Amino acid sequence: MTTLKQIASMAGVSISTVSRILNSPDNSFATQEVRDRVWRIVKETGYVPNQSARELKRGRSAARPSPNGSISCILGRTRQLDDDPFFAQMSRAIEQQALELGYAVHLSYSLFDIETDTLLDKIESSRADGAIILGRFSSDSMNFLEKHYKNLVYAGRNVIAANCDQVICDGYEATQIAIEHLIACGHRQIGYIGETANEVRYEAYCDTLRKHGLEHSDHLVSNCPQNGPGGYQGADKLLTQAAPLPTAVFCATDIAAIAALRRFTEANIKVPEQLSIISMDNIELSGYVSPMLTTVGMPIVEMGNWAVRLLIDRINKRHRLPAKLLLPNKLVVRESVAKLV
Repeated sequence: MTTLKQIASMAGVSISTVSRILNSPDNSFATQEVRDRVWRIVKETGYVPNQSARELKRGRSAARPSPNGSISCILGRTRQLDDDPFFAQMSRAIEQQALELGYAVHLSYSLFDIETDTLLDKIESSRADGAIILGRFSSDSMNFLEKHYKNLVYAGRNVIAANCDQVICDGYEATQIAIEHLIACGHRQIGYIGETANEVRYEAYCDTLRKHGLEHSDHLVSNCPQNGPGGYQGADKLLTQAAPLPTAVFCATDIAAIAALRRFTEANIKVPEQLSIISMDNIELSGYVSPMLTTVGMPIVEMGNWAVRLLIDRINKRHRLPAKLLLPNKLVVRESVAKLV
């Protein structure tokens, strides 16, 4: 069994550094490079804390042994975690919570890669007790997942039509909160940067504008991927087709908003003096850009924690019916939205 001392030696850091990284409540201890190195080694070695020793240290009975199971973490909408900070933060929360409860996350992969023979071999050899899927996925993917895993939990921004446990932060509601905040600040010309097809955020954008009798025009909408490159492209498209520019823009994700902010800055558009920006997720980066993003925060860590708990309950047959856990959104007011009234 791998120990903290061995992980520390392999990572080239102290034992206390490893311990503090694994137990950091906000994943902030040490640099990202060191954190990622430690967690990669934890995953590769299948490290699980000695629960009996941990309980004894806390002065509790160690009569019940650790389950020492394993789970997989699967990306539904993106190829790698670096492309999506929202799910990257959730994935780390899942790894921490799983360790706390005696389970290792042995395998993480994207559904975009399921056709490769090497991945299929890894899935078979990992023999995971269950899996958590981050973000939406197709019905074909569901057939694949049900073939390889008895126990599944989905975590994301939208309820999906699938017979599995789900942990949700409602993307429709979050968008409503964002648009209502812009309207309360006096904005009447509001743009949209994000996906439009089969996207509840776009539906909420249209519905909320319609509710207030405001313009919903194609030239104010940039249909683009909801990642960094997509946000930059969407802002560029808006600069080209919207004349004049709206007074505010809703971006479907924080990472798209951060990229859009960069493009608007390059075009000498001052935010928020000339153009307000609001988004959703409240990823770590949103509080470090200038101006700091006003966003609708989702409890990313809690989503990951609950996904693990639901999955372990499912593995241990503590519940059988598909559960849907809906967590609340919260407006986080910072600097990127100007008040016009």
